[in-house]
Amino acid sequence: MNREMIQARKALLAGRETEKNLPYYLRALAGSYYRMAFYNLAMRYTTFAEAVKEGLQQTDERTEAYAAQLKKQLAALLAEQAAPEELKEAIDALFVMRGEITVLMQALTAYTDKLYLHEYALKRLAPAMEDTTEDIDNYAALEELESYLFRDEEQKISYDCLSFLVSELPVRMTKGKFMEWVRSMASAAYKDADAEGLHRAFYMLYSTAGLYEPEGMEQFPEYAEVLQYFSFVDYRNMTEEQYRDAKERLEKVTKRISSDVEVYFSLIEIVNSLLMLFFTVSYAMPQEVEQTEGCRQVLRLLLRKEPYTEEEIAEAFASFEGEPEELDEFLAEEKAYLDELPVKEEMISALMQKELYTRVRYAGLLHTDSVFVELEKNERQQEGFKESLEAFCTRLSEVLENGQRAVNRARMAQVMQMLPMPFTKKSEVQKYILAALENCHDMSEKTAALREIRKLAEEMW
Repeated sequence: MNREMIQARKALLAGRETEKNLPYYLRALAGSYYRMAFYNLAMRYTTFAEAVKEGLQQTDERTEAYAAQLKKQLAALLAEQAAPEELKEAIDALFVMRGEITVLMQALTAYTDKLYLHEYALKRLAPAMEDTTEDIDNYAALEELESYLFRDEEQKISYDCLSFLVSELPVRMTKGKFMEWVRSMASAAYKDADAEGLHRAFYMLYSTAGLYEPEGMEQFPEYAEVLQYFSFVDYRNMTEEQYRDAKERLEKVTKRISSDVEVYFSLIEIVNSLLMLFFTVSYAMPQEVEQTEGCRQVLRLLLRKEPYTEEEIAEAFASFEGEPEELDEFLAEEKAYLDELPVKEEMISALMQKELYTRVRYAGLLHTDSVFVELEKNERQQEGFKESLEAFCTRLSEVLENGQRAVNRARMAQVMQMLPMPFTKKSEVQKYILAALENCHDMSEKTAALREIRKLAEEMW
């Protein structure tokens, strides 16, 4: 890696010659992000293009329109003739697209959360409907579940496993007791959280409870129609024919939503790479442009009208083999150092490095595992913890009051999994498990719960 860049960073951390070292360090870091953006773009666009070509990802009119816009942006990038004002227009257009796709993904997530409650309810009916119900002995089941929870010699509780186990066990709790649990555990976890932490925590609670209603849901009327169908399903008096119909509908819609999510996720990854590239392209040095020629060749092959061969793609990728992994590791370290620089905003502005610093910071944010990361922190008008908790509990109580028992239990189970467990002793866990098993007289539900827990145990151990 750039030895002079590292020396400049060390000097900045030590507070030496900031006027000279800051511009150099930021420009060098921008160049590294430029290379990383090109590597990511080549890999991500290849994955997307080949998945669509082979039918592994299904596009529709809306996603094809986004793909066409991105293809146009890529063609302009390869032409390397964009003036500064055209580059700004390209960045603005990508920001708009990123915002639109984020809205659509939030809507798809909301549909997924709501439909999962019905999947949970159907799974509890499955053993009875498919004639695979087991004769569960409560004490034998308790012993089996303990073997998953207490696996070390000191018999310490595995809280990750416990959280899942509680969410899968039959929920046999009155509404009042459940709401008391929610208030108590939410207070223990979130009462001292800052505005950002509260926003994130209650977003997750609303989502997993199937209560989140983001904008954009109206753009998927076909999923709204399926959700409407399930709102009229009578789980208590369901026939085998109705069960099979509901299961088939759920499997189909789940598959379609998963397909949509994959396409939009791929598109936003490409958008992020292009944004990262456009933020840093003005600062790329000749050697960095040369190092990314193989990426351009990959994109040229994908965009040309004539079919490309696997050998051509492989040869283009071979020209920068190993470089993305090495650079990614380097940038992870530099991102941490950048956040620690003892340089205030006033000094950055005085040295006329505000734009470069902002672009480098954006590039760093875009190069994370969180593809929907906010580039600018929103000043959230967040209510305090008590107001947030009361609003959530009021909404949750209303839904539980009017919902079907099977769906209510699914909703309660999901919320419980999101909150800390109140148990501190092995005996408390044993008591809860045994009560859940003994108070459930529906052998189909009990069978389904144990099967889900066994499935997790097989995956974990």
